[in-house]
Amino acid sequence: METIKGIAGVEPKKQYNPTINEKPSIEVVVIEDNHLVNMVLSKSLNSTIKTIQNLKNICIRFSQFHKGGDFLNYFQNNDFTGSKLIVFSDYFLEDNITGSQILKSIKQKKSDATVVIVSDTSNPQIPVDVVNFGAHSFIHKGKKAPVLCSEILFQKVD
Repeated sequence: METIKGIAGVEPKKQYNPTINEKPSIEVVVIEDNHLVNMVLSKSLNSTIKTIQNLKNICIRFSQFHKGGDFLNYFQNNDFTGSKLIVFSDYFLEDNITGSQILKSIKQKKSDATVVIVSDTSNPQIPVDVVNFGAHSFIHKGKKAPVLCSEILFQKVD
């Protein structure tokens, strides 16, 4: 048993090192075409991820995309077996891909994935539709959206 700073019996906590090609146990993804919203949401989720990693010592990979098509290419070309997938996606994306299309693609390949749609749409049918298609929830964009997304992430890790 190693000692830390001369204190016998204390073992160092293993820290996740993202430079090592360790398969993540959780994949967190943000898909948002508005660069400012993407940055704010990503910073909030990254802070939550760091807290989770410190508390639970698990491997979490974080990715962000500005186009739905880029995410779909990433999703189709990667294996998510053995990983929990949590996706936060805008509904209307610049490349004419909708949150419904993202959701359906994810659910076809990984039915246990958690998908949260975040949008400022005023159409009351969209939240109903995405939840019926299997989204975990629909969050209206606003000041509280990053906090709500972080809370969902924290809950889904347990």
